[in-house]
Amino acid sequence: MPLGTEAVEEKGRVVIVEVNSEIKAGTAQFIKRTLDEAEKQGVSLYLINLNTPGGLLKSTEEITRALLDSGVKTAVFVDKAGGWAFSAGTFILISAEVAAAHPESSIGAAQPRLLGMEEIGTPDEKVIEATVSWIRNLAAARERNQEVSEKFVRENLTLDGKEALDEGIVDFTPTSEEELLASLGLDDSELIHLYPSLIESLLSFFSTPQIASLLLTIGGLGIILVFRTGEFETLGIIAIAGLLLGLWGLGAISLSVLGVAFLVVGAGLLLVEITNPGFGIFGVAGTVSILFGVLFFGQEPFSAPVLARTTTYLALGAALATALAFLFAGRLSFGALRSTVKSGMESYVGKVGVVLEKLEPYGRIQIDSEDWRAKSIGKKINRRQKVKVVSFSGNTLIVKKAYK
Repeated sequence: MPLGTEAVEEKGRVVIVEVNSEIKAGTAQFIKRTLDEAEKQGVSLYLINLNTPGGLLKSTEEITRALLDSGVKTAVFVDKAGGWAFSAGTFILISAEVAAAHPESSIGAAQPRLLGMEEIGTPDEKVIEATVSWIRNLAAARERNQEVSEKFVRENLTLDGKEALDEGIVDFTPTSEEELLASLGLDDSELIHLYPSLIESLLSFFSTPQIASLLLTIGGLGIILVFRTGEFETLGIIAIAGLLLGLWGLGAISLSVLGVAFLVVGAGLLLVEITNPGFGIFGVAGTVSILFGVLFFGQEPFSAPVLARTTTYLALGAALATALAFLFAGRLSFGALRSTVKSGMESYVGKVGVVLEKLEPYGRIQIDSEDWRAKSIGKKINRRQKVKVVSFSGNTLIVKKAYK
């Protein structure tokens, strides 16, 4: 008999989380965070009420590993009549110390599929064999039926709750959460419901395969346009954010790496704002980037949902205030600069100056012994070459190469 079928004698607290969507990177982060905190608090049981059509392989692997390595008793319950734990959900169900399924729920159909492909024919044999080995190892670790588990992958076998109990895949077939807890001797325990934080909800959205792929595409195209046009500012910021979120959403980088990347990008943007004050765009973007870096890199404390949300909102409020301060300061500095030169900007149109810093397309030129920010039209212009002012935009002179 699996270890999970033994009733828990000690009364205490039960942490309950809900997973009612695809298994994504955001889901894995939520499960790992709440499971870790449940273990620190020494609760009697960590329960996942599960209803999912499947999800990403890497995220599923992270969740199953966390369940197997957990120091707290774990349970997964396919809790709804007509509910399901297909594909990734089956792996998660088998990995729990206690596996339960509503009699009228369905589990199985765990054959891997390529991301974004509806019909791919016969899956690659290497992938099938690797997945079979994985699910058999999970079943063996929890003393479940390895042969039937293998059929979930090879034959896309599906079972209802009653059949899963008969085949030794699940331990209980309760019709409610209360019935399951009573079977485990935890019917009078304190129930602690934990929910995804605001950041985890955002991460769950960004890690949806379609959204992550779209972000990666936007980021890649944005980088190409930055190199072709030389315009970084808004386009470059969007491109970097898209690339980072897309890479994380598809599992290429971890959440900690994502957090560090946002911290580095934010620091760089703030440095640009300090050394080249303007409208405050870089300052605002840098502040927001650092905020996301801190929130992605850190973990929220084990607390009531209201406190968790309050902490997140306070962080967002502080970042918003800082961003507005940068924007206000940037506009003030730009306004002060513009007020001193506005009346004379028109007088520079038609004048010839010398390039001090290579224009590609932005750089600096000297006109009448004054140093100006400039942007070239067309080709890059090297240092010491002469340029002619054709117009201006804000405090930037628009120039072209001057010919004799």
